Amino acid sequence: MRILLIENERLIAAALHREIGKAGLRCELSDEADAIRLMQEGDDSFADYDAILVGTVSNGGGLVTQLRRCSGHTIIIGLLGHRCVTSTIAYLRSGADDVLVKPINALEFEARLHAVRRRTHGHSSSELRVGRLTVYLDGRDPAVDGQRLRLSHREHAIFSVLALNVGRVVSKEKIYETVYGLTGSDPLDKVIDVYICKLRKKLAEATGGDRYIETVYGRGYKFEAPSEEEADIGPVAHIAPLSPALAADDGRHVSG
Repeated sequence: MRILLIENERLIAAALHREIGKAGLRCELSDEADAIRLMQEGDDSFADYDAILVGTVSNGGGLVTQLRRCSGHTIIIGLLGHRCVTSTIAYLRSGADDVLVKPINALEFEARLHAVRRRTHGHSSSELRVGRLTVYLDGRDPAVDGQRLRLSHREHAIFSVLALNVGRVVSKEKIYETVYGLTGSDPLDKVIDVYICKLRKKLAEATGGDRYIETVYGRGYKFEAPSEEEADIGPVAHIAPLSPALAADDGRHVSG
């Protein structure tokens, strides 16, 4: 996941950056002046982040209001130096999704982030049943009939995007932006095709041939339980192997 931290105090920013990194999340730093300048210039990059953290700034509530206008449904979390009911209320009324008190704990932060993320996608529970799959929206690998399906970092990141949008078409570009924090373009977005192929293969092997990821040509991919007719067909007869170059496993870290 791609996180933007807006923090005026450099030492605090460095400490928060280290702590967030412990959760395996990609964190970028900015200060209040730069954030305001970019918004005044009409920069729309704020919507590309999975979450924006607002730390020590001169007017937290005002900044959150501006960020909410230009960041769409991006998660916004306020960070307070000490517990303060008045400031908490101001943040929440301005459009923040949650408020934490510094110093933060990496595991608690990650758990809260997953909770807000699933609620923004309309999921009240951290578990979903999709066919024979149990999908966990708290960062754990999915399970098939109670048995864990082990996924690599990249596979898990892409699977999570699809699972959060179960039953809905997700464009290849959206997957690429969410997983890599960049705009996809040939040949880079071919990476998504590779990992969709890997995911399909693992799901088919674990379920006896069930197909959970559908290609919607010209639009993207859709994750959903196979229909009864598809499930009755039986195992997939053949899955073409990937080329050695494309089959190379995860050598680089990708935030999930």
